Amino acid sequence: MSGPRIALLVTHLMGSGHLVRTLTLARALAALGADPLVISGGRPLAHVETGGVRFAQLPPLASDGLDYRALLDADGAPASDAYRADRQARLVALLRAEAPAALVTELYPLGRRNLEAEFRAAIAALPAGARLIGSVRDVMEPPSKARRVAQALERLAPYDALLVHGDPAVIPLEASWPGDGTLPEPLARRIRYAGYAVSPAPAPSTGPGEGEALVATGGGAIGRRLLEVAARASALSALPWRLRVGGADAAAVIETLRPLGPAAMEPAAPDFRPRLSRAAAAVTLCGYNTAVEAALSGTPTLLVPMEEAGEREQLLRAEAFARLPEIETARIADLTPEGLAARVAELAAQPRRAPTLRADGGAEAARIVLQTLDP
Repeated sequence: MSGPRIALLVTHLMGSGHLVRTLTLARALAALGADPLVISGGRPLAHVETGGVRFAQLPPLASDGLDYRALLDADGAPASDAYRADRQARLVALLRAEAPAALVTELYPLGRRNLEAEFRAAIAALPAGARLIGSVRDVMEPPSKARRVAQALERLAPYDALLVHGDPAVIPLEASWPGDGTLPEPLARRIRYAGYAVSPAPAPSTGPGEGEALVATGGGAIGRRLLEVAARASALSALPWRLRVGGADAAAVIETLRPLGPAAMEPAAPDFRPRLSRAAAAVTLCGYNTAVEAALSGTPTLLVPMEEAGEREQLLRAEAFARLPEIETARIADLTPEGLAARVAELAAQPRRAPTLRADGGAEAARIVLQTLDP
């Protein structure tokens, strides 16, 4: 390609959402004539298609479940200083060879504090004049202490813009910012709302999954309580159920779930969206990509936010999405197998609805990135 080189740096530590969103942006940049390079620092994921853009894989890191302070290497062992130093050196070499016109950093500078050293090294490796753009989802897990807020703003200082992949009419970033919800001026003036960014919904088609109750927890090792309730609910339902299990340990988790009910059970797979579009009803966690894809599918869906480890991101998103006519929500603490089976039967009896959520934010985000290159 002859267009400007844009590097996109992402490390997904637990699920797949950050990587999927970055790939969506990269493909939108390519469609506008740019030459994007996605640099991924998370583990390779079989259910995520990485084709269509240039892609570089660093020695991967993953979190130990929801403990983002404990980082694991490619073998699942604690990542050593030497492993992390090698990873950082490869990242710097990639960026020096690429000499991009802009670098997009996913979640950093408002998150990924545990990877700050390598993000700073990446920024230092950019050629003079390169633009720097942050990329964050619609809802943050914000810093809880004043000191952390100040540090986040300090990290933000060299950035030209902060892409927010959301719609302020649905939920503004202020809703997940600490204090009274007023954004600090250095943050507020950099924000560029791009809209929700996922790949286009698949065209209606026939095939596997028609008439099923589809339960999905995304690509990470979360939502295990929901899967257990769903497995038991499948024994109380007239519908066929299918459970999609995320995480590197999906196969082992499936074996623990099989005795609980007749649902078909399998690891997360690339055909999630076509199956979602054909399902009679769906039950999913409320991570960014899954929630947006559910809202666009037309399939009556129950969103159940993850609340483990005190995280609030999915709960805030569920509260906002509950106002969409195509979405219903429930708290995991309120769900029983009997209750979930009844809710799914009610959903399956509903007509399909046209989506009201706009999700063309990939193209808008790409335009914003390219606009930062203008003198």
